Amino acid sequence: MDVAAGRFPLSVERHVGGMVERLVPGVTTVTPHARYYALHGLVAAHAAETGLAVPAAQTLLRRAEVALAAVSFAHHPQALAWLPRAHGTDALARRLQAGTVTMAEAEAPGKGGYASSTWGFWAPYVGSEVELGILGTGRMPVPGPRLDATAVLDGLGEVLELARQDTLYVGELASLGDRLCVCAGGDRPDGAWLARLLCEPDASAEAGARAAARRQTIQLLARVVATHPVARFTQDVGQVLAFGPFLSTDPATCGIDAAAAWRGVVLRNYAVGAWRRLWSWLVEQVDELLPIEELADRFAEELPDITVAAFLSSLPATQSTNGAPLPAEHTLRSAGDALPLAELRVLATSARRVDELTGRVRDAFLGQRGIELGPEWVKRRLDEALLMKLRDVARQLTHDLVARSQRIALAKAQRRADGNLWLPTRLHERGGLLYRTSREGRGDVGLRLDQLGSVLATCGVLHYDEHWSVTRSGKALVD
Repeated sequence: MDVAAGRFPLSVERHVGGMVERLVPGVTTVTPHARYYALHGLVAAHAAETGLAVPAAQTLLRRAEVALAAVSFAHHPQALAWLPRAHGTDALARRLQAGTVTMAEAEAPGKGGYASSTWGFWAPYVGSEVELGILGTGRMPVPGPRLDATAVLDGLGEVLELARQDTLYVGELASLGDRLCVCAGGDRPDGAWLARLLCEPDASAEAGARAAARRQTIQLLARVVATHPVARFTQDVGQVLAFGPFLSTDPATCGIDAAAAWRGVVLRNYAVGAWRRLWSWLVEQVDELLPIEELADRFAEELPDITVAAFLSSLPATQSTNGAPLPAEHTLRSAGDALPLAELRVLATSARRVDELTGRVRDAFLGQRGIELGPEWVKRRLDEALLMKLRDVARQLTHDLVARSQRIALAKAQRRADGNLWLPTRLHERGGLLYRTSREGRGDVGLRLDQLGSVLATCGVLHYDEHWSVTRSGKALVD
């Protein structure tokens, strides 16, 4: 049996992930750079024009990505505060710091090269590129209906020349940074083209609901940036989207239909994060073989000896007098309580919102109705246990979570070609005893706001100088 760990052990992330996919089509959590959209379009156009076969196109794409990483490092040897490094920079670090990159070695797929995939970093971007019409579907990058071959050639054509060289000398590349660095697209033709493609300033009914949702999300992001001090998108914009009256009182924002959906999604993500943190903590407690009952006791011992009713009455207010959500979840995580208690409070706070939210905000918050571990499920469990001790509820919950994790692992299990069974779980149960093979992560589900922000910045819509702002050209696109 192969017990390599899988992802999403409690499967609580699906609703948030699905909603974000509909609200930000064309950008994902692994697409932070606008210039890769353009670079892959450039390779597709060149391959089509010159009739490259798949192996030659693969080599060209990898060499072009190595060249882009090398120029970007030469332009900014130290990482920028607002933008991740170009893809492959870490793998190329030794060569880049030494000042010489031998292309045949650097572009080779697998160990020792800049990327393990034969297609470099095309795979993380291809879905978004097809979504936006930059590329068509196929075994290799092919031009899509909305690719502007002239714009990408004018903006990044020099990368093709670098890709043909046998050796790149980092010191000689610094002068190209203003044109070819991953940070520089906003001032180049490829950035202007991609900005219009993302923002859809001329969007019509034919553009489709997904393009309209993306445009509204970008308008919403730009409006928050223009009216609030924003240093980090997910943290700062997320709180504005989730809490307070801004979405309903700001004259520009109240007309954006996607705003209500974003409020519901961000609020729901607090509960998703709470389940992930709580499960991670539970798995962390399993040292060697541990009876389930003892794990349940460890959870209970972290909680006060009070009834569920008293626990609920201790929660902070979640709604203002005018009906706007208050930042209770954020307050609870800042209070310094032990993780199990803090996250259980976040879950209870989320459950309270079931009866407070209305309209599209509530629909986006709840998603599929009544599902296990959803806000309605938590509310029902707590309401039924008002007179019980909170510690006893925690013990029951521990058994429920362990059982759920095992069901999900078995549902995802696959028989591999070599005959082995792949069971994607870190926590295993045998005869009432638990053991773990590794620790669980406890990070929040990505909302793609950071990636959307960096893509918009690197195609000229936003600008960073300690805080984010909307550029003049960006205002023209989003207004």
